[in-house]
Amino acid sequence: MWLSQQIIAAQKSRPAADRAHVTGTGTAQGVNNYQSLPFAGPWGIAYLPPNAAQAVIVSTSAGDACIGTLAGSKNIQPGELYLFSAGGAEIYLMNTGEIRINGKIIPAAGGSD
Repeated sequence: MWLSQQIIAAQKSRPAADRAHVTGTGTAQGVNNYQSLPFAGPWGIAYLPPNAAQAVIVSTSAGDACIGTLAGSKNIQPGELYLFSAGGAEIYLMNTGEIRINGKIIPAAGGSD
């Protein structure tokens, strides 16, 4: 009885999310050691964060899952989208309507070339 109460109390005191360091493909270390993590994201976007990325892990009814990583400061404005890879590839959708792909600017529709 006492042991089951301790287990229940520990589960209730567990944070809703954990910030963990990615240690390999599908693994991370935070409050717990996470193994075989699925990576959740918007439909159509697949990713595997690099080692040492700061992952956000949540508990679900099907087990733990990584719901994303902390991107750090990318100097983007509200409403903009910046996709980047560890190898340096980037796509930046700007509020001006312009698109920057690996440094090349594509003007907004209707803009001059």
